[in-house]
Amino acid sequence: MSPSISPRSIVIISLIAAAIITECIAAPIFSVAQRPGISRKSRFFKMLGATMFLSVGVLAFLLTDNQSGYARFMLIGLAFSWVGDLFLHIKGMAYFIMGFISFTTAHICYICAYYKASAEYFPERSFITVPEIAAIAVIMVLTALYYILRKKMSFKNPGMIASVVYGFVLVPMVVKAAAFSLDFVSGGYPYSLPAGIMLTLGAVSFFLSDTSLALLMFNKPDKDNYKLKNYNVATYFAGQTLLALTILFIGV
Repeated sequence: MSPSISPRSIVIISLIAAAIITECIAAPIFSVAQRPGISRKSRFFKMLGATMFLSVGVLAFLLTDNQSGYARFMLIGLAFSWVGDLFLHIKGMAYFIMGFISFTTAHICYICAYYKASAEYFPERSFITVPEIAAIAVIMVLTALYYILRKKMSFKNPGMIASVVYGFVLVPMVVKAAAFSLDFVSGGYPYSLPAGIMLTLGAVSFFLSDTSLALLMFNKPDKDNYKLKNYNVATYFAGQTLLALTILFIGV
């Protein structure tokens, strides 16, 4: 962006702020509306929130004219997340499967975004390193042990088996976000610190949301845990919005 902010930029920045405020209003309403189960009201407010984080990504793209591979894959990932939100909030196993596929695809897109950014900024660096592979393995093992030992959950449940498969894209997404953020900040690029913080917090928030979702869906004692539901909703929308905002800085 130029030092002098144009009227167009002011409008877009205002729209980003309005989208975030709208999402902050929609998320708690959705959290309460979903407690009795899926309804038109809960679906409306969930999709309103999802539309807002997708809008943040699109508006960030328009504000910066970010034509990088990072921005494009990030936007595609946000769009697949929107679709996943819709499918997971419609009753029926077929919709659940489509939602699962949509979110898995979204995380693959986020990983592709990190790959594109890493190739642009650090072409000499291997995309995946031994320490990162070790970190992925440790996080997955610790998460599984938490479910088994602390929550007494069984991986014989088909849903938990699907969660393990999902973990093979979710956890690498988080680790690669943190690894790229460290490299980006160390490289001293413009706005690298806020970008790195947003990217890492966004990915970690997404991880925390999804691990809590597994408890809500597959652990009977937690199905009516409203505090956990609120936590799940808050971390999810915060994570998606932070990822969307990174388009303002990475690849510009």
